[in-house]
Amino acid sequence: MVGNGSVKKAKFAIFGAGAWGSAMALHLAAQGHAVRLVARDRDWANATEEIRENRDYLPGFPFPPNLHIDGDFGAIRWADGAFLACSTAGVLEYCRRIGAEAPANPPPLITLCKGFVPETGQLPLAVVEEILPNFPRGTLSGPTHAGDIALGHPAAAVLAVHLEAERLKCLQEWINGPKFRVYRTSDLLGVELGGSLKNPYAIGLGIAERFAGSGNGRAALFTRMMAEMVRIGVALGGRAETFYGLSGLGDLMATGSCDWSRNRTFGLRIGAGENPTAIIAQEKTTVEGYRATKGFHRICAERGISCPVLDGIHGILYEGVPPEMIGDSLMSRALREESG
Repeated sequence: MVGNGSVKKAKFAIFGAGAWGSAMALHLAAQGHAVRLVARDRDWANATEEIRENRDYLPGFPFPPNLHIDGDFGAIRWADGAFLACSTAGVLEYCRRIGAEAPANPPPLITLCKGFVPETGQLPLAVVEEILPNFPRGTLSGPTHAGDIALGHPAAAVLAVHLEAERLKCLQEWINGPKFRVYRTSDLLGVELGGSLKNPYAIGLGIAERFAGSGNGRAALFTRMMAEMVRIGVALGGRAETFYGLSGLGDLMATGSCDWSRNRTFGLRIGAGENPTAIIAQEKTTVEGYRATKGFHRICAERGISCPVLDGIHGILYEGVPPEMIGDSLMSRALREESG
């Protein structure tokens, strides 16, 4: 492998042609790499290749000459590195189709999806490990809104991959760009947990916009959410410092406060009186926090992990609890030291 600072550039395959996959493809192409964006629907991919723009999921960003889109999962045999950028609902299908084309020495496969795979109740990397055991695997997570990345706005993310140090550093350099800072860590599980855990709490922050009162109330709720995220994440095997970094605190700040966030918008609509199930049925894009709330609530109940804020969000989404009760998880707790 040769990094970004050398003459040689890399070849990347990105599986999943939604907004985030397309934005990552544009970013990598801007670094001079050859990029293939692979969609599950070959006819749609061919039509998108003709117009040279993903008008369905990321309109307004023409493809540069070194970026192409198709429906050929054989791109995995061509690539130096690969990303899994589908929604969690597509992880099983994509992994199986990649596996059918996998070379003897596969490239690193990095997940960009955050949440639970509905068919198995697992996080994406567990599915990758089962279906594609020979692949070096990892995840990239952080506050990375697709539109901002495509526009070249400043952003940062954290990369964790099961890969020897030299190849990991090289991969980091390939992905890194002038306006997209990529850090690396060995806490692969913590990074994946942080990127998935923040989505339920972002929904909660959306609901709280209407019912938490002043900025004081929202700040208090955010602080308790962070404490709870760290508690859950550490109990499930991550490192505490990971959740105070880009894949935890950073991602929650962005997803819980920015207008582009699907999870926050979902919460805002619930706070305005809409039914959660009805909203999900109407959505074209996936609100990952809806399913993640149920998944993490189940895990915490099974393992006896205290999560009163998550319990409150789950009650609103799945048990018919009125959204104005969002603050109860904070205000009705027994008084204790802040670190609890």
